[in-house]
Amino acid sequence: MKSSVLPRAVAGIVGLLFAASLPARSAEPIVFPLDGGVVDVRSFGAAPDDDIDDTVAIQAALDIHPNGNRIVYLPPGVFLVSDTLKWPAGDGPANAQKRTILQGAGESLSVLRLPDSTPGFTDGGQPKALIWTGTAPAQRFRNAVRDLSIDIGSRNDGAIGLQFNASNQGTVESVTIRAAEGSGKIGLDLGHCDEIGPLLVHRLTVDGFENGISTKWPVNSNTFEHILLRKQRRLGWWNYHQMIFVRGLISENRVPALFNEKDSWGTVTLVDSHLHGIQAERRAPAIHNQRQVYLRNVDLLGYDRAVDNDDKNRDKGDLGEAGTVVEDTSHRNVVSLFREVPDGTIASAGEITHLPVKERPEVAWGDPLKNWVNLLDFGADASGENDAGPALQRAIDSGAKTVYLPATANFRFSSTVEIRGPVERLIGLEGRFTATGKPVWRFVDGRHPQGLTDAETVVIERMGNQSGGEELLIRHESARTLAIRSTTGFHVEGAGKGDLFLDDFCGHLDLLSPGQNAWCRQLDSEREGTKCRNVGGRLWILGMKTEKSGTVIETTAGGITEVNGVFVYSNSGWKEGEPAFLVEDATLNLFGVNERNFNRQPVTLWVRERQGAETRELQERPWVFLGR
Repeated sequence: MKSSVLPRAVAGIVGLLFAASLPARSAEPIVFPLDGGVVDVRSFGAAPDDDIDDTVAIQAALDIHPNGNRIVYLPPGVFLVSDTLKWPAGDGPANAQKRTILQGAGESLSVLRLPDSTPGFTDGGQPKALIWTGTAPAQRFRNAVRDLSIDIGSRNDGAIGLQFNASNQGTVESVTIRAAEGSGKIGLDLGHCDEIGPLLVHRLTVDGFENGISTKWPVNSNTFEHILLRKQRRLGWWNYHQMIFVRGLISENRVPALFNEKDSWGTVTLVDSHLHGIQAERRAPAIHNQRQVYLRNVDLLGYDRAVDNDDKNRDKGDLGEAGTVVEDTSHRNVVSLFREVPDGTIASAGEITHLPVKERPEVAWGDPLKNWVNLLDFGADASGENDAGPALQRAIDSGAKTVYLPATANFRFSSTVEIRGPVERLIGLEGRFTATGKPVWRFVDGRHPQGLTDAETVVIERMGNQSGGEELLIRHESARTLAIRSTTGFHVEGAGKGDLFLDDFCGHLDLLSPGQNAWCRQLDSEREGTKCRNVGGRLWILGMKTEKSGTVIETTAGGITEVNGVFVYSNSGWKEGEPAFLVEDATLNLFGVNERNFNRQPVTLWVRERQGAETRELQERPWVFLGR
């Protein structure tokens, strides 16, 4: 693939504009209703700002509901911690280290602080985590750390801010991890065990530490968006063996921003980013790459070398010129089935037009709690024996902006519900539901029984289905915007004109309305058969992971699909002749295609593409696949 580099001066302007475009982080305290099932650490004796060790109290709050889909809440203030906070072990492996959410009142408001020179954290040769959320195997479902800061005091050379693990659906959201100058081993450690992910890290700052982020091991992929790394002592980011899909990385460092280590399957997909060397070390590259890297719209400034590609003579060579990389890959493995390629050379990805990217919409948390309504207050059955759909409809039609499902209940949904009127948020407070009888939530316009105005944007978030239940269908029939995030067990159909956003989403998507737009950040789809359909829409994905045999994405009827990082885990065996990607009179662009297979039955047909009357097939796996 040909690289295209903008001049240094232009690149600097691009980087400043990109930094200014980062979404604002709200300063409003995040609070929850008292009857929502949220666990407040103050109930266990933790008290902010009193200079007393809170480790035992916070650990007791974490342990009270193992595998409980519970929010453990840190109110505003500074909490002192002197030992590792661990996700609960429960009564055995089936309940260990899963469905636990550590939640602050805000990134700048709730702080966990490791005091200076804390015993157990001072030895750089024996690293120790302040927070640990579990180990392999990949059963760490729905874990999260949200809206808080981790502050590592001085002379804690072995301290790791956060060793995080989540499976299928889980997130680190709006978190700052900082260390005093010269202190700290790793800020965010996603390499402490195997089988980490898929997961989403969104809006993370790592300030200080020897290494800012560590990602390792060959499964299950990690997706990142809006990451700020600065003042690391060795590496901004160290990747070994893992598949990382990254948008919006800003690095301000004197050391290399990113190292993708050799002798591994490690791959990096990096877009819309700014890597700035601040008094960078002599001869240090911005990116030291010993495996596969795909770059698009990446500023590389202030380093002696932009990209040092060093993959045993298999790569294309270095990128030495500073500036903005419009588009480049480390290896010559771009494949196209229907593109006209002169003289037998491989087409440049820079020749294609990429889909525009929209930031995910936010609904302000500022709606007073007195205006939130509890689904139980509208007659829902907390035991799950009876359908809660009619109660949900009454709650939506009440005129409230926020409807919450307390974590203490298990709601059953068996009927059709219309999402309409002023409601802006349906929030699960991390609880579970059961779906039976093929229930449907329809997102519709102009159907409120009292004629109340529809909200412009609706968010459905933070809930999951009981294992063994059906998927709950959400049908987007509206001209408005719908965002669904941090959920499991939903099947979403796009059948309207309004925008659709899926984030930290474990379920399935069928985009059925011609011209409808969808943006997905971390999409995990694991059903047998076709995982995702795009019929005439425009579908943009950052990070996707799939299991089981069946077409990953089917794009037809003039649709355009762009995937920035995809992991196909074909370990259950792939059916002979079944395409991983199907294209019919449409366009598909793939960047960063990865597969792991340990049973000798990998994908044998990667792309089947039909344009008009002609069909062509691609058997070998492409790292980058360019549509027509």
